[in-house]
Amino acid sequence: MSSLPPRRPIRRSGSSRSTPPGTPPPDLSGELRREQPTRPTRSQRPDPEQVTDDVIGRAGDTTALPTIPAGPSPRRGDGRSSVRRDPSVDASQSRAGDTTALPVIPQSPSAGWASDVGGDTLDYPQPWDREGPDWPFPVIEYGRALDGQAPAPMVPDLPGAASTTDDHAAQAAADAAVLTVREATTRGIGIAAVVLMVGNLLSRVLGLVREQVTATLFGAGDQIAAFTIADNVHTMLFDLVISGMMQAALIPVLSEYAGIERRTELRRITGALLTMAVIFVGGIVAFTELFAPQAVTVMTALGGGKDERGPEVFALTVELTRIILPAVFLLAISTIMMSTLYALQRFTRPSLSLSLRNVAIITSALTLGRQSGDVRSLAIGIVLGALLLILVQAPGLKDVRPIFNFNFRHPAIRRIGVLYVPIFFGLFANTLALVIDRNLAWGTGEYALGAMRYATTLNQMVLGLVAAAISLAALPALSRLFAAGDEEGYWETLSNGIRMTLVLVVPATFGIAVLGWPMVRLLFEHGETGRTEAVMILTALLIYLPGTLFAALDQVLIFAYFARQNTRTPQIVGITAVGVYFLFALVLVRPLGMAGLVAANSAQFIFHTIVMVVLIRRLVPSSVRRRYEPQIHRSLQHAALVSIGMAAIAGAMAYGLTQGLPDATGSLSHLIREVVVLCLPAGVGVILYAGGMLVAGNPEVRQIQRKVFSLARR
Repeated sequence: MSSLPPRRPIRRSGSSRSTPPGTPPPDLSGELRREQPTRPTRSQRPDPEQVTDDVIGRAGDTTALPTIPAGPSPRRGDGRSSVRRDPSVDASQSRAGDTTALPVIPQSPSAGWASDVGGDTLDYPQPWDREGPDWPFPVIEYGRALDGQAPAPMVPDLPGAASTTDDHAAQAAADAAVLTVREATTRGIGIAAVVLMVGNLLSRVLGLVREQVTATLFGAGDQIAAFTIADNVHTMLFDLVISGMMQAALIPVLSEYAGIERRTELRRITGALLTMAVIFVGGIVAFTELFAPQAVTVMTALGGGKDERGPEVFALTVELTRIILPAVFLLAISTIMMSTLYALQRFTRPSLSLSLRNVAIITSALTLGRQSGDVRSLAIGIVLGALLLILVQAPGLKDVRPIFNFNFRHPAIRRIGVLYVPIFFGLFANTLALVIDRNLAWGTGEYALGAMRYATTLNQMVLGLVAAAISLAALPALSRLFAAGDEEGYWETLSNGIRMTLVLVVPATFGIAVLGWPMVRLLFEHGETGRTEAVMILTALLIYLPGTLFAALDQVLIFAYFARQNTRTPQIVGITAVGVYFLFALVLVRPLGMAGLVAANSAQFIFHTIVMVVLIRRLVPSSVRRRYEPQIHRSLQHAALVSIGMAAIAGAMAYGLTQGLPDATGSLSHLIREVVVLCLPAGVGVILYAGGMLVAGNPEVRQIQRKVFSLARR
């Protein structure tokens, strides 16, 4: 039996050459022939909103993608392809018969279903090398790949019924591939978020223990005021010189060099960054050490300075500042290492290293400060903790060890600098706001700075456990989705992050509001911290809460802009929000004292979040907004309604236990009583909220439930 004639290319519309009548159907059993596609001009590239959202690169699924049938391109009735494709893909790297392992996050902005310039032939997505020894997500594999040449478009001269069946099968396979990787995105970010959330949970719990030890040993008076100012000097300097660029510039840019084929370049970039840190950050730290008295004066002058709390407290503040400042240099080194690990999708060491830093501070306070009551032990612990960050993270970079060099003009470093410029101005505005805040708090009472510090710790625990974990987990994926031009995937991922944040932060806010007093008593009202200080901590905590709720959502939105390599917009909004803070602080500090400063801080967060929501809605295409906004509104409604009921029951239980349980005489029995008053209502509240959300059919809580059950079965 003779073989069928070879397949013939489709001729473009308007061609003078046509297919002769009566030509037998093509032989579809052979391997597809390929030709090199021509890279389109800018005007020929499709609108991102018009490109099908099947860019490969979603994290965390081991399921093999369905094989798309070789042969005729899926066609609609009008003869055009039923799959819209990006003609800019160069798929020439594949080889016939290979099983191509596709990494979970794309490295190239040109990923997609390809169409060559000669016709409308269905092609396979371009693979990228993204595996590594610590790559946390399984790769997704294709069933087959094409040979090394781009396929010439073929005429599907098949009988009508058979052609329709094959078209539907090919389209179904393509749709299944898209759905598989889309589901993988959410699960992969969920896995990363779980790793980060566990690390953050451990870090925040230890941070709470650190503040509890601090409150017990040193109270909330002048010693803690001096330490707080010194700690603020080192934190502001660290934020200005490098910390602020981690999420906004370092992670997005370094992620572009994280592929296997670009690891050598990544080593040179990180080496140049470390060299810059040694030279410039080291010089800034040395300069600040020399002028530490002037730095403390700037932080306290408006509140009375040396005259307000005495020369002894002022001198202690200067000494503590000089002890802590070397930590800025060490933290700069560790931040570059941490950003590199995040870019490589290695989350474990960065998330756990922060916990070890808190362990170092707690250990230093208990060993050096317990007997002497010397607050200098906290400053020593901060420096030791910063050193520990480097020691823990260094082994994670053993396969990408930095190559130290002086190539500060590398394109990646210049782009990091360009992205960081608006961040710097935003941070400078925030630093100015903090300086004014510390100045005013220095003169609003002996316990104001300590109370604000301890209340901030409780609020930051909520932000760190939820918003920071989800944002950091989503940032690399959002960056790559945006770089790949997958706007649909970008907005879907962002919507998932917003909904998960709301579902977790709203009940936490309501729970802290009704259980704040038992919480403050259990954690802080011990040792050197008495009832007066505890009441001030509770006051600050309750006034901070509205700002905390908005700040959690705000953090996700800011990271969404950072993923688009747009650092200017959030910083412009941030500078405007600082003006809102100044307005409220200067008006409220005289009549309300510390409470006025805390209220101004909440007003700043609320304003910033509202403006960010308005701006980001303008970026979302109307079709995408109609799809995802109802889901966000529904999750918010579920969370708010169930949280109100939960808070009412938990608050009533806490009040009943406080009134009903007898007063304890011994220290152990007193501690047990406080634990019961806090933990029993909190546990009931968690059960009520989870049950209510499951009854309401909330998908985010169901996702958490499946993850918990999956971990339990292991």
